[in-house]
Amino acid sequence: MEILICLISILVFITITEEKHFDGGTITWAPIDPYITNSSVSIPITITQSYAWAYPTISCATNVPISTSGRSSQNWNLTCVVDCNYDGGYSTKPIDILTDCQSVSSSLGMMNSERSRNLTLTAGAHFYLANVGSAWVSLGYPAVSGLEWSIVTFIDLRLRPDGFLNTPPVASVVSPQYAIVNQTVQINIPVSDINAGDDVRCRWSTYTAGSRRRRSMNIELLEQFDYSSSITRVPRVKRATTSCPSGCTYNTRCNNTNCKNTVCPGTRCQSTCCPYANSTASTTMGTTTTEIQETLKSTSSYPNRQALDECGGICFPNSVPNDTSLANCTITFTGRRSGVWYAIAIQVEDFINSTSTTALSSVPVQLLIYVLPLPSCPNPPVIVPFIGCTEVQIGVFASFNIYAQNLCDDNVAVITDIVVSSGITGVSADDLDVDSNNSSFVFVNYTWTPTEDQIGEQTMCVIAYTRY
Repeated sequence: MEILICLISILVFITITEEKHFDGGTITWAPIDPYITNSSVSIPITITQSYAWAYPTISCATNVPISTSGRSSQNWNLTCVVDCNYDGGYSTKPIDILTDCQSVSSSLGMMNSERSRNLTLTAGAHFYLANVGSAWVSLGYPAVSGLEWSIVTFIDLRLRPDGFLNTPPVASVVSPQYAIVNQTVQINIPVSDINAGDDVRCRWSTYTAGSRRRRSMNIELLEQFDYSSSITRVPRVKRATTSCPSGCTYNTRCNNTNCKNTVCPGTRCQSTCCPYANSTASTTMGTTTTEIQETLKSTSSYPNRQALDECGGICFPNSVPNDTSLANCTITFTGRRSGVWYAIAIQVEDFINSTSTTALSSVPVQLLIYVLPLPSCPNPPVIVPFIGCTEVQIGVFASFNIYAQNLCDDNVAVITDIVVSSGITGVSADDLDVDSNNSSFVFVNYTWTPTEDQIGEQTMCVIAYTRY
């Protein structure tokens, strides 16, 4: 059996920039057997979390990020945020946000981590699951620090119209991305879908307010302001009470029906009661140096529907320059000021056909973009000669090199790494090496023994980075 490897080159300039911590990520899921059609049985699924981090601020190890010294408390569970009455039993066996280092680039200060977890949910489950936190690098101009993230995936174990379980699309992108000041760049989000015929679309992540029959004045006050529009936080109004409904689960978000009309002093329950705090608080944002849990937009319980926050503090259009656009899973971006970080939040969704308006699933992609000054040398590196396809065989060890050529003087710019932005399971990479015959060429050696379940076309995308 033979497999095709298609390599796509994307070339950018970079320079070393300020220290940061969380660089974005994605959460996806898939049924282990999509052809289970018995509504009375449980459905085993795999949930995969993939995150990008600053290295060595976050260590390359297992159990990222708590394996980094001083971050032992930075672990929490993925939390159901909407339609939790239909979570299929997830709330009784939640999974945490810990992942394991997969790749690291010391020269670029980048580290990627991932972990997959299997769990079993009842048939027909459909709900929204989120990693909610804060402490993005300072974003925008003027810079705002401590903005929250809310990375939300939609899990739906109801049968598709064509009679089987849906498998969501797969999306991957390297974070951070880089743009040169006053030059328009197009950032493609590589997407694929195993379900033939599905229509895959990308849209901006959004915040959708909840709805209910009756609203109290105090809760309305909690929901009226947007953190992303101001550097100084508005005092929260909280009403005191001597008791509250029991049933909350310690260290989870208090937004389920058992915790109706309660507000925690923070984003997570500190007890099984989670009473109101009898105080107000005002916080002025400063430089944040750790990932911490902060008070986020209100997602208090609604009789009709919870609020759905897919983007935290980086919702479009406030998080990017005015002329930023998204079309066909490609971001068009122009940074007007160098030295500025921006954040992007996108949902990748699949539909049964091109005319459908109901998404079968929703996969988040969140990433950073940094605006660079004009480079000293305008010539990007070139990846040679491996653009196209090659053939390998099942069970046969394969080894291949990917080269990049520096078209600038070595005293002006150097190639610092060749990074896989969208990889193939089982492919291993060596460190960057310099060609012994020509110092303008660098290469990375990749090795792979294909397995039978990888029959077909496999795509691997690589990026060559230079530093000035």
